[in-house]
Amino acid sequence: MLPTSLSTRVAAAFGAVLVLGLALLGGGLVLARAIYAENATLGQLTALLQMEERQDQVQRRLRLGIGEVTRLAEQRQTIAAPQWATVTRALGDFHHGNAHLSPRLSVPSDLRAAVAERRAAEADFASLSLRLLQDTRDARADIPRRMPVFLAALRRLEAARSALRGQLIERINVELKRSTGDLATNLNRALIGAIAALGVLLGCMVWLRRRVIRPIVAIAERVRQLSHGEEAAPDVPGAARSDEVGDLARGIADYRGAVEERRRAERRVEFLAHHDMLTGLPNRLLFEERLTQELLRAPRTGERVAVFAIDLDDFKSINDRFGHAGGDEALRTAAQLLSACVRASDMVARLGGDEFAIVQIGGEQPATAELLVQRILRACEATAGDTVPVQMSIGVALSGVEQEGEELYNLADMAMYRAKAEGRHTARFFDDQFKEEVRLRWRLSRDLDGAADRGELYLAFQPIADADTLQVIGQEALLRWAHPELGDIRPDRFIPLAEASGRIDSIGLWMADQAMAAASRWPDHMTLALNLSAIQFRQPALAHELLALARRHRVAPSRLEFEVTESATLLDKRRQPVLTVLRTLQHHGAAIVMDDFGTGYSSLGNLRDFRFDKLKVDRSFVATMLDHTPSGSIVRSIAALGASLGIPIVAEGVEEVAQLARLREWDIPQVQGFLIGRPSREAIHCADPAALLSARPTAPQWVARS
Repeated sequence: MLPTSLSTRVAAAFGAVLVLGLALLGGGLVLARAIYAENATLGQLTALLQMEERQDQVQRRLRLGIGEVTRLAEQRQTIAAPQWATVTRALGDFHHGNAHLSPRLSVPSDLRAAVAERRAAEADFASLSLRLLQDTRDARADIPRRMPVFLAALRRLEAARSALRGQLIERINVELKRSTGDLATNLNRALIGAIAALGVLLGCMVWLRRRVIRPIVAIAERVRQLSHGEEAAPDVPGAARSDEVGDLARGIADYRGAVEERRRAERRVEFLAHHDMLTGLPNRLLFEERLTQELLRAPRTGERVAVFAIDLDDFKSINDRFGHAGGDEALRTAAQLLSACVRASDMVARLGGDEFAIVQIGGEQPATAELLVQRILRACEATAGDTVPVQMSIGVALSGVEQEGEELYNLADMAMYRAKAEGRHTARFFDDQFKEEVRLRWRLSRDLDGAADRGELYLAFQPIADADTLQVIGQEALLRWAHPELGDIRPDRFIPLAEASGRIDSIGLWMADQAMAAASRWPDHMTLALNLSAIQFRQPALAHELLALARRHRVAPSRLEFEVTESATLLDKRRQPVLTVLRTLQHHGAAIVMDDFGTGYSSLGNLRDFRFDKLKVDRSFVATMLDHTPSGSIVRSIAALGASLGIPIVAEGVEEVAQLARLREWDIPQVQGFLIGRPSREAIHCADPAALLSARPTAPQWVARS
């Protein structure tokens, strides 16, 4: 019994007020002495049982440790030193528990035989365990012979321990029954004395109501509130008391705190499931749910839903310049900027990466959407002076009749990519003209399937000449498409469609096969240049397939030049597979050419990571180098860079004699362009330098390469 229990207090109150006499006091002393003695006996028995449980746990660890090391030993595996130390420590703990018995615990006489038998079994088990460990270390062949004896000792020990526990539990039950009987007898005697104090008990009821019943009722109310999920009062009556009511009140208070903490955690989990951790905005899941709800509601209200697809411009360069911390700061700034521009009824969401989206409801459309676009662009311009400025490309699509949320967002996403393609930091709406363009792209993508088999695709070859002699030294194969209804389709229009649909793999191999078949009829000194799409590098066998085509057409790999654009192939997550393909081609003698050199933002980094065999100066620099000083400086710097690295330079887009003369001054070794020859189905194998220098070709309507 607790020294501050309510029953003790009540007994003391009755004794003090009624003074029941020496008999009642003596009975109380006898009762207390009996309870103490019985509790002491029960305590000894319980301690013995607890000691048995602890020793059993030590035995279990020892048994498992020995089993593991013997298994490793029988499998001829090395036993790590920490594992040996663990088993040895377990054996020491087991031996220590067997050899020592707490001096405060006395073993009843009727249990001494069982204790002795258990201790003997433990000693035998400890000895056999030690021998088995010695065999494991020094004589592994003896393990099978020792193991049955070890297991027999283990069974004897478990039987002895089980018997001892059974006797302890039986003895504890006997003591509990006797204690209960004695306690009942003594309580009956106390009740007889209490009948005489009935009047005082009536007064005690008032005390009990005030000190016990009322606090318990209040505590029960708190429990009911918690069980029903109601908001419970923060204080629990009786928490300051030192008795059982105080313990109960403090327990309820702790439980209430745990419940509140769990609810806060659940609310946090619910928030994180539907919100972005970095910006606190709704995530894709909540965005899709809200968009679906608004599209279902729109037919009833007659309103149109506007969806904004928003992408940060040059986000990768922000990460490169300022690190991930700067990128995170840009995302938070963008989230705050967008949230400040929208109305309370609109939703701003972060879909992932640097992608944001807005669902706009209500208002006259498209005027309301246009106003929001203007607010966003003005807010972006206000960050121009910040350390990490924010610029956005925005695509907007308005809902139609029975339109799905995914379809509506995809339309806005296409409009956003149109905005990026047209200069970035701008906005585009998905309108009727855009729909017609999308319909045309879908048709071209469909018609591109099987175009090679139908004979619609063909190759054109454009010569590459030595800058000094103007003799043709190679041909670049260019892919062309003659659509039966739409006429000639520009490569910069159908090549992205082939890449997006995955047809570029088969088209690229078809093109290489046709080009190598043609090159097999050329003079041996003439090279063949082929462009490789970034998508083709997804095929690990690309290099081997190209080399197999070269062997089939008997074209030496040393005559092949494979052109790759740095931004399309060497800067993304597939960098290592791309480099592996290029090195394989290079190892077999093919040349690797960096196309459009200078237009990417890590050209020098790519030169550091990969040894290119040739660099092609982008036609945009050559076209303006005579009139635009920075372009001329860039071309001249690339020429000097190639000379210092020992890498040949090709200037493409040469159309004027003055351009050729300036390129010669800067020691550009190779040139390509309309001055040398236009793309044609039949390759030009030689050229008349005098005729070329005297020609002044007109600019074409369009120039595009595969």
